[in-house]
Amino acid sequence: MEVTGIKSIGALVISFLIYLIDVVNEAVVVLVFFMLLDVITGLLRSWVTKSWDSTIGFSGIVKKVGIFIMIGMAASIEFMIMSVGQDPKGLMLLGVTSFFIVNEGISVLENCAQIGLPIPAVLFNALEKMHRDPSGKEQRLARHPMLDRIDKKELLKENEALLHQLQKKKEEITDENQLESKDQE
Repeated sequence: MEVTGIKSIGALVISFLIYLIDVVNEAVVVLVFFMLLDVITGLLRSWVTKSWDSTIGFSGIVKKVGIFIMIGMAASIEFMIMSVGQDPKGLMLLGVTSFFIVNEGISVLENCAQIGLPIPAVLFNALEKMHRDPSGKEQRLARHPMLDRIDKKELLKENEALLHQLQKKKEEITDENQLESKDQE
């Protein structure tokens, strides 16, 4: 996990430096930000669902490096088009980068859904439809089974009962302390 964090921070710093020397456009900066959000929500998801797996984390980093390779390819094709006298107006690079921004945004949304954050029904249904196998079989978002059993109303009732028990214990302790202080006098 430490390696992933160090790589993410390194990628962010290098991307910001490249942005400062005006090599990339703002869409790439937004993509790096979304990638950072994806890594953070992915780590939170794995912590909440108790599914730490360094292999998955490493494959995610490899995919993110692959994304930058594809963006580099789009930028080089755009450069080639500009070198022959045409003006693509940055649309190719913007299109490829925008696709990956949307992809990272969906990944962040999936991670938040798996953590258990409330997701609007329309978005949650869209995520479920995206995870259907072409044969029509459902592929549910992987979520810890305990999170499916949690009912918020029950949790609030249990919390209220625990608070009531704590209050009783505090009262008992203060009563005992008062009795001991009277006995000592």
